[in-house]
Amino acid sequence: MNLFKEILPRIRKILSGATASDDHALLNLMLKEHVISKEYHQALLHEKDREDLARKISLTFVEKWDMYWNTLIPHSCLNLCGSRPQNIIDNEPTGTKHMSDSKRQIMDSALVCENGYLDLLHSDIDPVHLFTLLDPKPSGNEESDLFADSEIDASNYDQLNSMDFLCTVENDENGDELYPSSNAREAYARIAELAEYVLKDQQEKQVEDSFAGSLILDEMTAENTEIYTDVKMQKCHKRTFLGSIESCADVSEPKYKKIVSGSSAPLIPECLPFGMKDKQENVDFADLAQQKNNFLIGNGTSSIITYPALTTSTETMFSPSFPVNVCGLEIFKEVQVPLIPSEELFKRPRSVEVFCRALKDYFGDICKYVAMEREVTLDHLFIDGTLVQNQIETKTGKHSVKAMEKELVTYNLQWKEKASLERSQIFQIPGGKDLETKVIVVLGKAGMGKSILVQKICQDWSNGEFPQFEFLFWFDCKQISLPEKCYSLKDLLLDFFVKPQEGSNEIFEYILQNPAKVLLVFDGFEGLHDHENFPRCSDRQPDRGLYNIKELLSGLIQKKIFSGCTLLLTGRPKDKVNQYVSKVDKTIEIVGFSPQQRELYITKYFEGLPYCDNALKLIKESEYLFSHCYSPVICRFVCFLCETVLEMGDKGLPSTLTTLFLKFVQQKIIPMQTDVTAVQNQKCLATLARIAWYLGEKHQSTMKSDIIPSKELKEFALKYGFFLPFAFPKHSDTEEEELGTTFSDFVIQNFLGALHLVLAEDVKDKSLTKYLSFPSKKKKPYNWLDLVPRFLAGLLFLQDDAYFCSLSNKEIKQSTKKQKTLLKYVRRLQINDLCPERLLELLHCIYETQYNYLLQHVTLRLKTDLSFHGIFITPPDVHVLYSTLKRSRKEFSLDLQNSNIDMQGLKDLVGLKNVASFRASLGDTIRLWKYLEQTKDYELLKLSTEKFVLDPFKAKTMKDISDLSDLVEMQEMISCMQDASGCSSYEIPAIKNLRKIEFALGPAYGLQGFLKLVEILPSFPSLQHLDLDALSENGIGDEGAKSLSEVFPTLRSLEILNLSQNKITDVGAEKLATTLPALSSLTTLSLYNNNICDFGAENLAKVLHAMASLRVLDVQYNKITGVGAQQLTDSLRKCPHIKNLLIWNPTIPYGVLEHLQQLDSRISV
Repeated sequence: MNLFKEILPRIRKILSGATASDDHALLNLMLKEHVISKEYHQALLHEKDREDLARKISLTFVEKWDMYWNTLIPHSCLNLCGSRPQNIIDNEPTGTKHMSDSKRQIMDSALVCENGYLDLLHSDIDPVHLFTLLDPKPSGNEESDLFADSEIDASNYDQLNSMDFLCTVENDENGDELYPSSNAREAYARIAELAEYVLKDQQEKQVEDSFAGSLILDEMTAENTEIYTDVKMQKCHKRTFLGSIESCADVSEPKYKKIVSGSSAPLIPECLPFGMKDKQENVDFADLAQQKNNFLIGNGTSSIITYPALTTSTETMFSPSFPVNVCGLEIFKEVQVPLIPSEELFKRPRSVEVFCRALKDYFGDICKYVAMEREVTLDHLFIDGTLVQNQIETKTGKHSVKAMEKELVTYNLQWKEKASLERSQIFQIPGGKDLETKVIVVLGKAGMGKSILVQKICQDWSNGEFPQFEFLFWFDCKQISLPEKCYSLKDLLLDFFVKPQEGSNEIFEYILQNPAKVLLVFDGFEGLHDHENFPRCSDRQPDRGLYNIKELLSGLIQKKIFSGCTLLLTGRPKDKVNQYVSKVDKTIEIVGFSPQQRELYITKYFEGLPYCDNALKLIKESEYLFSHCYSPVICRFVCFLCETVLEMGDKGLPSTLTTLFLKFVQQKIIPMQTDVTAVQNQKCLATLARIAWYLGEKHQSTMKSDIIPSKELKEFALKYGFFLPFAFPKHSDTEEEELGTTFSDFVIQNFLGALHLVLAEDVKDKSLTKYLSFPSKKKKPYNWLDLVPRFLAGLLFLQDDAYFCSLSNKEIKQSTKKQKTLLKYVRRLQINDLCPERLLELLHCIYETQYNYLLQHVTLRLKTDLSFHGIFITPPDVHVLYSTLKRSRKEFSLDLQNSNIDMQGLKDLVGLKNVASFRASLGDTIRLWKYLEQTKDYELLKLSTEKFVLDPFKAKTMKDISDLSDLVEMQEMISCMQDASGCSSYEIPAIKNLRKIEFALGPAYGLQGFLKLVEILPSFPSLQHLDLDALSENGIGDEGAKSLSEVFPTLRSLEILNLSQNKITDVGAEKLATTLPALSSLTTLSLYNNNICDFGAENLAKVLHAMASLRVLDVQYNKITGVGAQQLTDSLRKCPHIKNLLIWNPTIPYGVLEHLQQLDSRISV
């Protein structure tokens, strides 16, 4: 017998109606029974093809036949008991075959429904009809128990697979009372067992009632357990199948009540393979038996009701008191009543509940306050920065590394607003699969507020938001990345935050069984030690193995460990997180504060202080510092210093970032400094700067106590806020937590690192230039210390600052040597060869020096054509670029397309008199013009329209076509505006001078977008080149060709028309041919790779002589045969102005082409 063929149909039947969670439950069951390995379990979870899944499961059971009955049967709820494999039936005792084949078929079809006996419980089969089918005894008046004949009783017992009596019935023709037997009460308890078994894996879901219409469980209470303890049967009308029964009011017989306990002897089904009976006590799942309810219905007819029951070899799952009230039965109107499951079934284990509450309390406490100079709650100061859903693109080119570098896509302002997200939308992933790990990456430059965002998410979760997650774990990567420390997943989840007092194994098992309810947050991916080498995870039991953090994180990301959870990773845009996370479900970029958000943050910071209004005004007057306030971290420092300045009565803020942080350090130390401590503080600051540089080179900011030279230094750094306490993970041997320290902020570490390069005598002046790396187009070697070059340049030109000079023990001569080295380096720099990113970095460094010679030097050497296309331009970038261009007398042309420049920055740069022309995203430019029109700034509106350049224009999306259409509408608006002001109307130069349009929308929107484009084509009088040839094939077809032909008379300047690869047939060629002569300037027409046949070629041939300006005609790769080619050749003789006819087609014989070429050399083959 072929076991595979026997098992496969049953597996198919189970899977055909199963949901994804049902599949998950079956596979978890197989894993628990050790039918499959952990690795194979993970593979089957991700199997998408149901047929393949059924085959793989079937093959597994064929190999492990002894586990088939213990795994599959409980899961499918006995749907295999009614019809077993033939070889099993053949081995049964002879007595079990007493039932005839016809009777067995009737039982299989009537009783064993598609999903087995479980479906029978809530089927519409009438009990009387079942008795008629299955009871071999004739109905009649009987004064003894049904099946009194022992031979028939034994036969039916075997036929129904060892079923117990549900009730012992005593009834005669006079209607004696009916009493339930003890077996009946025990059977009801077993049904309750089955109910919990089916529902136990669905604790948190709305479970569909598996016993609908069969039973009402009215009162279900539990004491210290989470199982049924009491079930009362209520009165109902005639039952659909197994209705409820209750004693009538006039019943005089006593009510029976019995404590139900499990059967002490296991019920061994005959279907078990030989040899399994002796091992019955080792089976984890309940052995299978069936129960039988045999009673009289009204007229004395006997009825049999069968249902499955689960028992174990040692004890049952329940021991409740189980009162059953019974009276004589009457047939009433049919009513179906669903099961009301106990609420206890849906509750988590008590230990899990306690752990979840403790976890929420923990995060509620640690997330309450913001780490800053004075105590401020997170709720008070938190401002949602701009979150943008972005994409990662693979960087190509000669400078990309072997692993293919990945970077964020840059965008324009309109796209950014369209893709903006609310904090509540971070975890919304449309189309995500429940069983797969979801990876969400939040990227942002240092100081953009990634950690504050994570802190707010944790606080929100502790307050009941994000209810899809029962567990949240927030890990600081720099805290868990010690190379010598290894973790198991259990250690990571249960030891770092709230350590369970009891039930840790139960909690961990619950977490493993519910990965979709777990959110793991790894904050600061750049904080991982040595994350250049990211290993792959390969372990037989990955959820329980020991790993270092890189291996563990790798296994989570690769979905080999704890598959199904949600991962939230934060990192920097150009950090390794992009390289190692191969598949990201959602990429979010945090881009900092908008101008309005900056003002709101500053207002909140100074809320309640007497100088709130003055503070905002003072900061906005310092435009450079206000532009840096787009970074939440720097905004906080600016606010702190502004508060100090206002308290001291000063009138202004520092002009550069370098002087800002020098002033910050000064204000931290000097108020508490005495003459005695001044020298000591100076030494401590120098040592602190050396540590900052040492750790920064290693991409670290945390340190153990052994790195700090002295206790005095640690106290100094903690006292003045340069350090914060930091707890390292517990040591594996002593289990004691080691307290260390970390720099309070990345900006402080950058500033102190630059201070070290200036003050340290062992850093020679000639070595300073390698820390700038301006001319390099490769990756910056010190990109983890992004601000060091700016601080370094600024500090070298602060020789006149008294406080800075007091920090140095060296003579001014030594510091001057380093200054001269920088001057010499900048003078020799080939500024015009710098890429846009390095040019902006140079401008920042020069601006920080505030040295007129350097500022003028750089300005004079800037090239006039500056392109920042695709470069992410920040508000500080705009300020330094504006300041530099303003100094120059040269005229500049700026390309700011897809640079993420905000409207204020675009307005400032466009308003410069020496910016002769600019190009920005069309949508952003139109938006600026509308803003200027609303604010009645007509002078700048006119200047910006005159400077704007659009040619050439490439349309890739429907948004591009819409923007072009809006530009035409702007023309009409400006014309009306100037008419109202008395000025003569004029065309927007960008419209008037547009000469080339490239159309590349692809097949999805090609026709739709082209029809919209055709409507505005007449608005471009200078259009010379219309190119519809795209790799993605626009496919405008005959409809697009017809629409285009209608506007040919208006396109008087069109010289090149490329309609290649657009699925144009003879119909479209005919429409084009009728109006092509109207294109009086057309020199080149390309119909390459369309579907034009001989009829279309004939129509083109007829109009060639009328197209006096045409020089080149390309009809290659169409469906033209020798006939059409001959017609074109004949027409060519009348057209001496045509210089080239490209006519090769696969349908033209090569000999014919050669012959035609001999007739006319202008034909190219």
